[in-house]
Amino acid sequence: MACQIVNLPSGVDFPFAHRQRVRFGETDLQAVVYYANYLMFAEVGRIAYLRALGVEYERDLLARGVDFTIGEARVRYHAPLRFDDEYDIKVRVGDIRHSSWTFEYAIDRADGKHCAEASTIQVMLDRKTGRAIRIPEALRDVLERAKAA
Repeated sequence: MACQIVNLPSGVDFPFAHRQRVRFGETDLQAVVYYANYLMFAEVGRIAYLRALGVEYERDLLARGVDFTIGEARVRYHAPLRFDDEYDIKVRVGDIRHSSWTFEYAIDRADGKHCAEASTIQVMLDRKTGRAIRIPEALRDVLERAKAA
């Protein structure tokens, strides 16, 4: 299950954007966002996007005995974000498979400068066994509708 990053275009190709501001603690001694924090930005965007799609983590996953883990994560950097920059975490659904799906992200400064693109593969798990399972039908329907939007 390859997770490929291509030049992800900004704007209309992403149906969801979540605005944030760089905090001082997210920067390094070079005064730019520390590279690993882009994966945290992806997580913030992922959860906000799921919430916007009507998926509540506790109610729709944990309470039903399922969860997901990240099977793969990638980031490609283009331009730095710095302390106090406003930026958008744009998210869209990528490939949907039997037990996994991809989220793709564009991280762009509020002025439109494309800073990074990322992708994560979420793998559906049975909470009791920890084994991969098929994506539940209700979640699959939400993901497929979001991908088609």
